[in-house]
Amino acid sequence: MISQKDEIIKADILREAQKLFQQYGLKKTTMEDIARSMGKGKSTLYYYYCSKEEIFDAVIGREMKEVFHQAREAVEKAVTAEEKLRLFTLTKIKSLQKKSNLYRVVRGEMQETGRCMKHLHTEYDIQEVNLVKQILRYGVENGEFSPAIKKELDILPSIIVSSLRGLERDMFTGDKYAKLETRIGSIVGIMIKGLKK
Repeated sequence: MISQKDEIIKADILREAQKLFQQYGLKKTTMEDIARSMGKGKSTLYYYYCSKEEIFDAVIGREMKEVFHQAREAVEKAVTAEEKLRLFTLTKIKSLQKKSNLYRVVRGEMQETGRCMKHLHTEYDIQEVNLVKQILRYGVENGEFSPAIKKELDILPSIIVSSLRGLERDMFTGDKYAKLETRIGSIVGIMIKGLKK
């Protein structure tokens, strides 16, 4: 069982590592750099993590959980399915924009080293798909969305999440979509109109 002290040390490691990863990237950051920024020895890091890659994965995993948690909280506060879907999308975009530097590091790392981070995305994707499925089901049950959607609940949530993921990716690569945050409301509105038919 992990003690509270261990949890605090692990959180410190991840916080300091995140700063270094954002500044220098995974490739140029060493375990020694992370230990030095904490004022600890490398042995402390190796007690909790096997490598800087494991620390990097933990940093990214923590950030992904935080984004999902914020989106889920926003959805739970909303009353209508339309509002839930809108808040899910807007909250995700806003949360990711705040983490844009780290997102760019991750993308650069994947492109430069060919490092696959699919294992981190799989759990996150499942959670998002399930949340969108709940929203759609709720919308059908309360009469906001077309009953025909019920037949497509096995694939429609995945399509919505994949579409948003592509939009997020493009948003961080070369600022492809200017002022996305102000435009996302109308984009979600168009999607919701399609769900109501």
